[in-house]
Amino acid sequence: MRKFQVVGWDVMLKIAERALALAERLGAEQAEAFMGENLVTTVRIAAGRVIETKNVSDRGIGLRAAIGRKVGFACANSFSRELGERAVSMARARPPNPDFDGFPEPAKPKKVRDIYDRALAKLQPERAAELADLMLQAAFDFDRRVVEASGALNAVVERCAIANTNGLAVTDETTRIFGHLTVEARGAGEAEGAAWLGSTSLRGFDPSEVGRRAAELAVNSLNPKKVKPGKYDVILEPAAVAELFYHVLGYAVNGRDVHDRISYFADELGKVVAVEGLDIHDWGNMAGGLYSKTFDDEGVPTRQTALIERGELAGFVYDRNYAGKADRDSTGNGLRLTDMPGRYYGVEPSPYITNLAIEPGDFKREELIADTKNGLLLSRIWYTYPITPQFGDFSTTSRCGFLIHKGEVVGAAQQVRIHENLPKLLKQITSIGNDVKQTVPWGAVAAVCTPSLRFGDVRIS
Repeated sequence: MRKFQVVGWDVMLKIAERALALAERLGAEQAEAFMGENLVTTVRIAAGRVIETKNVSDRGIGLRAAIGRKVGFACANSFSRELGERAVSMARARPPNPDFDGFPEPAKPKKVRDIYDRALAKLQPERAAELADLMLQAAFDFDRRVVEASGALNAVVERCAIANTNGLAVTDETTRIFGHLTVEARGAGEAEGAAWLGSTSLRGFDPSEVGRRAAELAVNSLNPKKVKPGKYDVILEPAAVAELFYHVLGYAVNGRDVHDRISYFADELGKVVAVEGLDIHDWGNMAGGLYSKTFDDEGVPTRQTALIERGELAGFVYDRNYAGKADRDSTGNGLRLTDMPGRYYGVEPSPYITNLAIEPGDFKREELIADTKNGLLLSRIWYTYPITPQFGDFSTTSRCGFLIHKGEVVGAAQQVRIHENLPKLLKQITSIGNDVKQTVPWGAVAAVCTPSLRFGDVRIS
């Protein structure tokens, strides 16, 4: 049974309001309190079996105090006078931030559907381990050539309360569950397959699907053929698009990286940066979005923000700080994130994407393949990273790839490496699929909701 006891909303808001009152008594002109509470259940899978099930919980409070345009921050696991003293002391010691425009005024956010599931919030470790076992069973039952599997299952419950001295007082809670599995198959040689599935509800998560997908990719990847270096039409399936766009496009539409001149889109607002049919949004209040929230970690309501519309660069995501530097409004993307799941009270807000949503096109997956004469179908890629972020050059390696010849998949392809430029490839998209899937790439703190995309003349080595 879980030992972590959830704190009621009234208690969380009362603690936040006590922190505000203390900060004002100590000399703050404005203050903001953020109370965060996270519970993560993790099931680890290795050597074809469940090897560990554990709960990790955390609760605490972050306090920002402002004196003029000087803002201090402090955090702790619990409220105390020392917390307020440290926040106010930091404010006095810090230089003024000329872009600080105070904390947000109260605003009524829209209700976001399907981001919290009571059954998932009550998930017990024993049941989580059973779900992980179902992933494994589906993989081993798929084909006798499946011989090994590893992966994990994670269930996350996020709860937070935010209050500030402008009268803002809001609460939010979300749930999500992820399962991923890497499967090894042996026949005439060895091959790997990997699959991932996530949902904001327990009923929306099918563990057997994870196992089947991973096993199918592993078996289909046996006996790969060598790929000659050259230029190919390349179809990236949703998981591969998500990996590429999160790691190589996500930072380019972030107001922080635009301000710091790291983004290759820094001077491109309003210009054509992609094919006309490409529309991309950051959708912070998407129904069922794995990283949807009612409001961001400053209390600003989340929303749908246009990033690329009909191929033109339409905007960036901002928190209040970087919005002030750009003379724009916050887009509701001020989040407190770290490598651990959940909204973390121990850091100050910074802009992050939430759910990167690529609008679907008209083509079925089979039609994309049938219309490709000589190319590659890449189901998954990995080791994806920018080489020169300011220009959009990147490197990635295929993980599960297949050869296409005269409109048909003719077998598995050996691993290939792609050294390319994403701004160039965005203008070389030849078709957009309609097979939208929601994925959280490895190491990501956001989701990507995308169809398959076909790119022309991609350099393969």
